Amino acid sequence: MDMAKMRRKAAKGGKKKCCRSRQRCKLCPVVLKRLEKAHAFELNDAALAKAWTKARIR
Repeated sequence: MDMAKMRRKAAKGGKKKCCRSRQRCKLCPVVLKRLEKAHAFELNDAALAKAWTKARIR
């Protein structure tokens, strides 16, 4: 997915509940909280993509 599209979806709040899959989904509330805590939404697209990958790891 395009990073601009992901930023818009994340700004809306993502999903309501965690799906608890092995690798967390991109809009899981846990992932969004990790990205918010790391101030990743202020980074450029390449750095955000790397941070998103890191935040999804269980």
